[in-house]
Amino acid sequence: MYKRCSFLKKYSKLIIGAVILLSLSQCKIYTAYKDILSLHHKELISNEKGKPRIEYINSIPIVHIYGTPREMGLQYGTILKKQLNSLIELTEELFPPRKVEEYIAIGQAASPNLPEKMRDELLGISEASGVDYKKLLAINLVPRTSCSTLALWGDATADGNLIMGRNADYAFKSVNKALGLILVKHPTEGYATITVTFLGMIGGYSCMNETGLCYGNMLVHNGTEKTFNTNGLSIQLIMQMGGERFSTAREMANFVAKQEILTPNNIMCADKDEAILVELSQLKSEIREGQKGVLAGTNYFLSPGLYDNYFRCSRFEKLMLQAKNNYGTFTIEKLKEAMYIARQPGQNLQCVLFEPATRTMHVSINRVPASKGPFTRFNVDEILKN
Repeated sequence: MYKRCSFLKKYSKLIIGAVILLSLSQCKIYTAYKDILSLHHKELISNEKGKPRIEYINSIPIVHIYGTPREMGLQYGTILKKQLNSLIELTEELFPPRKVEEYIAIGQAASPNLPEKMRDELLGISEASGVDYKKLLAINLVPRTSCSTLALWGDATADGNLIMGRNADYAFKSVNKALGLILVKHPTEGYATITVTFLGMIGGYSCMNETGLCYGNMLVHNGTEKTFNTNGLSIQLIMQMGGERFSTAREMANFVAKQEILTPNNIMCADKDEAILVELSQLKSEIREGQKGVLAGTNYFLSPGLYDNYFRCSRFEKLMLQAKNNYGTFTIEKLKEAMYIARQPGQNLQCVLFEPATRTMHVSINRVPASKGPFTRFNVDEILKN
């Protein structure tokens, strides 16, 4: 008993100090999380049409930015300054310092590959928000999501029109439920884009441009390469580049297939007529076509030569089974069911459905599982004309 009291007396200051530090840390996390979550607590439509702004539809934050890459970066950094700084605080609190340093190092190593326009945009965000440019590089070059997509068209759907669904699955503690937003870019040059993305990113993983071209990616786990290729770019930046330049799935797929990439990915591109999937490793690529108006992809290569071991993915099989069982009768509602069945439990942060012919998006974000809904329907033409 005496030894225990002596121990407590000797180390009481250290124990109290540790408790205080832990409390302060938790308070800091709570404050930062609250700042980010404040993005999703408004139920209004902004009246400032045609100007840089944030508006809300069903609590989904929609950020509009305009002009040159630098102008759009400055606007983004100004509108989301508080949330961006809170995101950095959260990252530093939730990730071990060694991991944060590793991501920053990878971002810096890959930064020479950034097109000048994207560098200008990130520098604009950094200047307006005060967030370190190196940390913005890490956010935009390093993150990887595990996802799934399914596209159906022609004889496979009830009306013959193409529909495409995409799940975005990622585990980043509970804060991941607050990071999603829609970024609408109205560039001086190139097509306007609507991207369902995450805070801090100038591109994203589920996108449609003004022509109806839609696209999404899936990180690949069975590629032959196991490390980051710092001679390449992240897929979300590659897709943003293509979305601003192309109007057809074929053009987009051919562009993506020629790019050097940071990590292996599958990329699905679709327009009103067809969907195409690019299996893109760090060194080579293969284009996979649909069969009888059906095309699916998850986190594994299927083309021989791109993988070091074949993996039988249960989510891919579920998607193909849904396509088979509902062939000829597929609708948006049945696509929602298919994406829900193929979700990754506990990680399904975003689910987006596309209808290129009518330039329509159905979006569910910041809830788990997102594929359970409810979905908000967006008319792309209506959003872009404002």
